[in-house]
This record gives sequence, C-alpha cells and structure tokens, in this order.
Amino acid sequence: MVHCPNCGDKIEIEGQNFCEKCGSKLPTEDEINLTESESKPSLSAPPTTSAPSRPGGLFDINRNYYILKEKYWDWGSGDILDENNKIIGRMHRIILSIRRRVELQELDGTVAATIHAKIITARQAQDLKGPDGVLIARIKKKILSFFRPKFFLEDPYGNRWYEAQGKLMGWSYKVTDCSTGKVIAEIEKADRWRDIFLGGLIDFKDTYALKILDNETDRRILVGFVLSIDNILHDY
Repeated sequence: MVHCPNCGDKIEIEGQNFCEKCGSKLPTEDEINLTESESKPSLSAPPTTSAPSRPGGLFDINRNYYILKEKYWDWGSGDILDENNKIIGRMHRIILSIRRRVELQELDGTVAATIHAKIITARQAQDLKGPDGVLIARIKKKILSFFRPKFFLEDPYGNRWYEAQGKLMGWSYKVTDCSTGKVIAEIEKADRWRDIFLGGLIDFKDTYALKILDNETDRRILVGFVLSIDNILHDY
C-alpha cells in the first residue's frame, strides 16, 4: 500500500502521479523500491547500555521511573524526581535561545544532555544531544496526528528507533522499539485533568511520569523523548 510522503494519505490508484489530497508529486515505483531498500537499516537495534551513565546518577541504567515536573509557565525548567519523590536531576531552559534549548542536569549542575528545537521543520522536530553537542537522536511528530498523536525517535541518519503512540488527546503513550515491536516504556501526563477543565489558560506547569520496562534502554533517550513530546504539544 502506497501513501503520500507529504500528508500520509492512502493512494488508491496504481500509477497515480499526484496526491489527490495535498497535490504533492508522488514517487515512482523505482523511487519507492530504492527508498525501501535504503530504509532497512532503520530496523537496527537502538543503543542500550553503551551510553555513559553515573552509578546513582540521573541516567543510571537501573532507574526505571522518572517524574518530570515543570515550573514557571511551561518554560521547560523544573525538577526530575524518582519513584520516591526524591529529586535526582533538573531541567533548565536557556531563556535567550532561539532554539528553545533545555538542559538535562545532574544534581551537581553537570549537563548530561540537551534538547534543542530544530529551527526550520514541518514536524516541530527536536534534537537530543550529548553534553559535547553531538547529536544522539531526533524526535518528530507524525503529521496529521491530532487526537491520538504519534511521535518517532530517529537516529542521526533518519532511521527510526522508537515510536510513541498516544491515546486520546496525548495524555498517555506507549513507547515501542521499532526493531522488535516490544513496548519498552509508558508515559503518563499526571496533570491531564487540569488541562481539561482549565484548557491551558492557567497552565503553570506540566508533569509527566515515565515508567521504563527494561534495564537496557538508554535512559537519556527516553527522558529526552518525554521532554520533546511536551515541548511540541504544550510549549509552542
């Protein structure tokens, strides 16, 4: 089944040259076959315990539960807590940054990772980088996924590692490993009822809970995934 690469609409007529919904030019059969062959590496396994982490630190591989609690009107600053409500790290937004940079910091202030908004993008992409500025992953929202938003986390070459499928209005997500189809994490927006009744008019902070279901997946990537979803859905 062929879909429009621009809007995702299903193409019913074989050999059709343009999408009836958005008018974009459709790829030829040869181009589709080439794209499919090039995309096969996207099923390669994402990184696991190879990521550096401090024992007992923010991204310790043995941590399976995170609470991201924003402060200050969705500016992206706030605390990161564990299942015992103990602060284990912080989020710090650089206010004077056109890319809306957010630092993920250890308790001592050491920058462990950063999230950057991509300046020119149709999908409000977010870049997850290490403290050395090297790109680790890129998070993108699926176009035209409003009521059940879907996000993809890709490696620096565009190969998809993880997919986060949201339930109604994007309050809960299941994160799936694209190479195995296994659910490796769950995300829950803890203050969702406030959003229903207040409609974001008095939106002082957002709170997300992240539950990780294995002891292998790079914690930086999953915490960065949660923060990127919040940035795209609520902080623009």
